[in-house]
Amino acid sequence: MDEQFDLVVRGGDVVTAHERFAADVAVRGRRIAALGHGLRGRREIDASGCLVLPGAIDGHVHMRTERGYDMYDDTFETGSVAAAFGGVTTMIDQAQVEPGQSLADGLDARLAAAEGRSLIDYGFHVNLREASRERIAEIPELIARGFPRFKFFMFYDGYFLPDEYIFAAMQEVGRGGGLAIVHAENRPVILELARQNAEAGRHGAAANAAARPPVIEGEATHRALAMAAVAGTDVLIFHMTTQDGARELAAARARGQTAYGEVCPQYLLLTEEAWEDPVSGPALDFSPPLRGAEHREALWRALGDGVIDVVSTDHGPRRRVTDEEGRVTTPPGTSGIETRLALMYTEGVRAGRLSVNRWLDSCCTRPAAVFGLERKGRLLPGADADVVVFDPERELTLGPDVLHSAIDHSTYEGMTVRGWPRTTIAGGEVLVHDGEQLADVGRGALLRAVRDSA
Repeated sequence: MDEQFDLVVRGGDVVTAHERFAADVAVRGRRIAALGHGLRGRREIDASGCLVLPGAIDGHVHMRTERGYDMYDDTFETGSVAAAFGGVTTMIDQAQVEPGQSLADGLDARLAAAEGRSLIDYGFHVNLREASRERIAEIPELIARGFPRFKFFMFYDGYFLPDEYIFAAMQEVGRGGGLAIVHAENRPVILELARQNAEAGRHGAAANAAARPPVIEGEATHRALAMAAVAGTDVLIFHMTTQDGARELAAARARGQTAYGEVCPQYLLLTEEAWEDPVSGPALDFSPPLRGAEHREALWRALGDGVIDVVSTDHGPRRRVTDEEGRVTTPPGTSGIETRLALMYTEGVRAGRLSVNRWLDSCCTRPAAVFGLERKGRLLPGADADVVVFDPERELTLGPDVLHSAIDHSTYEGMTVRGWPRTTIAGGEVLVHDGEQLADVGRGALLRAVRDSA
């Protein structure tokens, strides 16, 4: 008798980082059991005409933290549901530990906030926000607990760390085999340029961008990479926006350094003209800022060539608000966790900027390797049965009426994508199929990381 599996995705084209081939994908329990032809299951999903992918991984998201500042409007519940509809089966949030709190206590509070509230699997980067030798000494304990990724800010009040503390923390991360993640900007230069702008009466998103010249982001990227090289740690540069930064990353890699880059869809797709929208424009007044066409095209090339490794979203949207004078505006923050896979297929693969393999790699396989998620990102026997059936012909015009985040707008409002997930499976369980949610929030599991240089 032919072997029968729990679930078989039949008749689609399996896409990997290097290949595309016709195959059925069979699932037993929570794991992929086999790839082949003519496989049969107790449940079968027809993937004819579709691409079959490993579940996408968004390695840079911000779900709601209950505090008096920097509060985003997607909770773990709503954000994870939006993710599943967009083909994302794993997200990595931030434990932004408050100054004065131990790293362990801050992480534990974030773990408690997420437990039992996610539809998909989830993990955490730990943010060190305090220039404290005592906090740096706590890093090995968290690495031992399975949290080896630490984020360091070179800008923002309440987050910024001086270089000497970033470097010392990188040394601890390196000794533990972890990953240092850097928001790379040059604080003294930005503050001086911002002061000059204010003095001259220049305000708003354009002034914010003018205070952050591309060459200065390149300098900060170089400095972060240099500190990581001396500290002996792997390093990831978050949300790269300039050709200057991409050149620095390529040069570091050419020297043999283990260094990675991330880009977000907003920096690939949006122009400075988006600031002019009276309602959504203020939501795009973030840092690093949107850049000109030469930088967007350079980022696409770097992504296509593999210089930039991964596409994440920095998802952290906010609802529109009405001020005392009745004006409607939107606080800074982007919504991308549901739209990333489709946007990158439409504007990357269909537009000829990315191969279908590089698209898959940057959204699914490479993030698993960079972030130390050893059973994610690949359709191989023994891997977690996270599978997406992606319909390359389905068209959707993006807006709050068709998306699932807990906000009343979309960063990509009005854009039409061609290509959208039909089915999202995680751990062998069908989460979403043909636009219907079939699994309950709370099934998602916490992921601890096992890192080796990717």
